[in-house]
Amino acid sequence: MGLFDWFNSTPSNVTILEDVIWMKNQARLNGITRALSQIVAKPAGTAAVIAVAHFQEMLGQLREIAAQLEAPELITVCAADLLERHAADWRRLNESDSIHILVGERHPLPAHDERVLDFARGLPCQSHIVHHLSLADPMMRTFNGEWVESILKRLGMAEDEAIESKLVARQIKKAQIKIASQAVGDSPADSAESWMERNCPEIWNLRQR
Repeated sequence: MGLFDWFNSTPSNVTILEDVIWMKNQARLNGITRALSQIVAKPAGTAAVIAVAHFQEMLGQLREIAAQLEAPELITVCAADLLERHAADWRRLNESDSIHILVGERHPLPAHDERVLDFARGLPCQSHIVHHLSLADPMMRTFNGEWVESILKRLGMAEDEAIESKLVARQIKKAQIKIASQAVGDSPADSAESWMERNCPEIWNLRQR
């Protein structure tokens, strides 16, 4: 289980996979492309694939990926805050159906990630949720993502490889809690970097020094 370990109860219809963590954003996008391609290539039992983004920057990247795949009609690309608005078709599914929810990032505020989980909780079918992150993400950099990257490189990890680390996942959780405690608001932004600069200037400005 990934970052949602700290929630007390996860319904039986939701399976939360370990966060997939990449060194660079391009490696993340390549990894998302491969993951979606594999699901689309073997859609048996999969009623829908939802690619989710918290910010417009990632939303555009996910749309580009979906358009490149052989069966883009199987994939719905959606902003996290609009999932409920477009949920009517998914709520017609049966208990035996399965949905893959791939989230291209984590939001600096854990409440936004929780809303994705709440959406999956409300579906009548089985859901599998996985988040893809990059050590270059603004939130990751708040807990010395560059230091983690240098350690991984010394251990022989290539830039196009991914890790699923409970240690790193715990650090992400701590970073989100720290950001939530110091955020001055939750003003919308087109990118995670702009969100951090606008809503958590103390942490962000300190990190830029």
